[in-house]
Amino acid sequence: MVAFAQNDKGKTDDIGRIVLTPYVVSNADIPSYAKSVVENKLAQIATRQGMAGSSADMRFVITANLIEFSKEITATAPPMVALKLTPTFYIGDIVTGELFSSCELPTIKGVGENETKAYLSAVNAIRTNHPAIIQCINEGKEKIIEYYNSQIDFIIDEAESMAKSQKFDEAMVKLAAVPKVCKEAYAKAYEKIGEVYQKKIDLEGDKLYNEAYATWNTDKSKESATKVVELLAKIDPISTAKEKGTGLIKTIEKYYAEQEARKREIEERNWEFEVRQYEDEQDNKLTEAKMKYEIEMEKAKNSNGAAEYALQEVKSIVSVMSNKEEKEPKSKNKIIEKIKSWFK
Repeated sequence: MVAFAQNDKGKTDDIGRIVLTPYVVSNADIPSYAKSVVENKLAQIATRQGMAGSSADMRFVITANLIEFSKEITATAPPMVALKLTPTFYIGDIVTGELFSSCELPTIKGVGENETKAYLSAVNAIRTNHPAIIQCINEGKEKIIEYYNSQIDFIIDEAESMAKSQKFDEAMVKLAAVPKVCKEAYAKAYEKIGEVYQKKIDLEGDKLYNEAYATWNTDKSKESATKVVELLAKIDPISTAKEKGTGLIKTIEKYYAEQEARKREIEERNWEFEVRQYEDEQDNKLTEAKMKYEIEMEKAKNSNGAAEYALQEVKSIVSVMSNKEEKEPKSKNKIIEKIKSWFK
């Protein structure tokens, strides 16, 4: 009971965070045609007492059993079926089977043209605000709060075990089921949810990073780089793998920067080679032009020297004349003398 003193049950919205799920057991004394109607009545009761809604854990239920007390055929015209039912309500833990509270209402009556209509009439006659139901609900709330306050350490241990098996979502669902009204238990569960979530995103982040790393190191191409970026973008921002992902992006950027620098270096080297080649060609042309100019100048200065130069050229040509010409040296000498006379 010490734990109860630490709970603030004064606020309706806090109490409302404990959810009761309407549930009709298969072996209840309720005809199949009436189960949906009974479930609807149970939902009305939970809603009226602030216990309806969705929950991460649907283990706490409100259920009912309607035992037939009597059945008569009236003497009216036309005859009618009159039923008397004794309703009993239960609030408990569907996982452990523990019963938290129960209540039995006074006998309810239903009349109809047949047994089905009479039964449904009796179900509709149940008062959702009956004092016995309200008391049953309140007792159930207290037991649920007691359950969480006494079991929170076991709940956390079970969640940690699930997390170790990489059942992160199931672990968080179990922890998220702890209602806020159980302040101490809720605080512990809330903190543990953060730890489990961190483990989840760290593991997922590591898987994405490893896939991205393998993709890049297998094929350093633009397509691979694009896939790497897509994979790393999926890593949660607070995952420990985010820093490694950022490092991989920088590595890729550095790789392409070096490739671009290398490309520019080669282009600059090729350009410099082409420039040097062009300059060498121009230098050669200039040198050749200068030499020709100097030869012409020498020719102009010394006509006899030029004649001698030309004569040497002619001799070179004549030296390869046929054997027939070699047999007539006088004839060759005449040609040479004649050519030589051109330059006098």
